[in-house]
Amino acid sequence: MKETIKLGKYLFIICAVAGVTLAVTNYFTTKKIVSQKLKDENAALKEVLPVAFCFEVKNTFPKNGYDEKNNMVGYVLKVIVTGYSSEISALVGIDRDFKITGVKILSQNETPGLGSKISEKHFLLQFIGKFSEKILLKKDAQTGEIDGVTSATISSRAITDAIRKNIDEFKKTVK
Repeated sequence: MKETIKLGKYLFIICAVAGVTLAVTNYFTTKKIVSQKLKDENAALKEVLPVAFCFEVKNTFPKNGYDEKNNMVGYVLKVIVTGYSSEISALVGIDRDFKITGVKILSQNETPGLGSKISEKHFLLQFIGKFSEKILLKKDAQTGEIDGVTSATISSRAITDAIRKNIDEFKKTVK
């Protein structure tokens, strides 16, 4: 019985030290993590709407982009959709005419070597300069201008349809 209590005390001390260590580490790294996350988000915003000098400061999307003279030059939408095996999260930049200026996949866990190719430049570059009416897979519609990733039709269709639908919904709120 005394041995059990003794071992319990040791376990308590170890857990308390580990807990305090984690709390202190969290305290000192939280600001840096938030700062880095903000830098990463701003870089991603700039990547999808390159003509923007700065962006509206708010925690929700869409975000407006502004030039150096504080003129609104476009919008950044956040798109979240379920692909073949995971949730796909992306940012889409559009100019004031609703033409796509850039697409960046923020996160996805699609099948490596297949669905994960939706994150590659050659797939994403197809969207730039297009209006939502043309954002369809070629295999799905005659007016479609997007080549899907071979053997990853579900992932390709999911992100393509989500981008088109989000832009169309956003247009309704702006006009």
